[in-house]
Amino acid sequence: MADKRTTAQLDRLALYPATPPETASPDSPTPSVGLPVSGVDKIIAEIRNRICGRVEVEEEWWCISLSRDEFKAFKARFEAEGDYRWPKYDYFPQLAKFVLRMAGAVHEAVIGRFERLVTRQLDIIEQSNDQVAADFARDVHVTRSPKTESDGGSHYPDGSFAHEDAGVECVILEVSHSQQRQDLPFLADEYILGSNGRTQVVIGVDLEYREEKGKEARVTVWRPRYIEEDGEAVLEAAETETGIFRAVDGSLVDGERILRIGLKDFGYWPNCLRIDDIPGEITISFSQLYEIVEQAEARAERRDREHRKMQHENHLKRPRVRSPPQQLTESDEERFKAAEKKFKRQLDDQDSDYIPE
Repeated sequence: MADKRTTAQLDRLALYPATPPETASPDSPTPSVGLPVSGVDKIIAEIRNRICGRVEVEEEWWCISLSRDEFKAFKARFEAEGDYRWPKYDYFPQLAKFVLRMAGAVHEAVIGRFERLVTRQLDIIEQSNDQVAADFARDVHVTRSPKTESDGGSHYPDGSFAHEDAGVECVILEVSHSQQRQDLPFLADEYILGSNGRTQVVIGVDLEYREEKGKEARVTVWRPRYIEEDGEAVLEAAETETGIFRAVDGSLVDGERILRIGLKDFGYWPNCLRIDDIPGEITISFSQLYEIVEQAEARAERRDREHRKMQHENHLKRPRVRSPPQQLTESDEERFKAAEKKFKRQLDDQDSDYIPE
């Protein structure tokens, strides 16, 4: 008999089995060794292991080679399952590279603090006397890392901002560590080239956590730029600024140096009319970036320390017991039926009193 369950239901059973598989008996045939395992199967296995807690160390940037056809197959399973339970991912078609993102505590805290820094300045501009800038700033929002797709690639930026009329993410933030550093320029390409230049700014904050490399941290900015090649204008993602704001020993570097994001960078023409006339800017100093990272790391350390303490504490605990669903008694059913009959009689009486004009 054919299985009539949907693809999504079958994928869900494969990814989250209701019961563990049976242990093979000594008489069971031995699985063939050396059978090829597709990249999709490896990704699904990695996700399953993470969900079930079978991974001792979850890499924040887990990579695997994946062809375009394999990525299409993965997307079909991903969309059938529903991506609300899946980790964020990146796919670089030019590199045939798939990445699972598992943001850590420091990573998430840096993103959140950076967003607050930008939104606070937008609030100040909104309250200013410059009505043009105030009106524009009022409609700039954090877009909370939506999935971006273009030219066969797919990505979930760490953070992004845009004017509500833009329709795309115009300012994008990526927070990386040493393992991801080499991919940052390719991410900038994907965002800027993939949007045909609509993404105006990509900011990469790169953190170093390898002991032998110290605590160096740097920031890099990419913007769209047109260059002429063979008489034609060619779009590229140009690195316009880069600098170290925390030294290997953890000290502040170039604290007074300023990154500037024009208010008009949060939109683009023609979706945002007269965009070139929008005044105002967001400024982010190296000392502010340094403070964001230091505070994020300190918060993560406090959380880790507190969690370790909690694991060694012994408390007698009384968990709440879920009550069974309430069952209707015979008297309840009779009462409900009587109420229904009474309501029906009232409707009938109203109908009988109606006199058409």
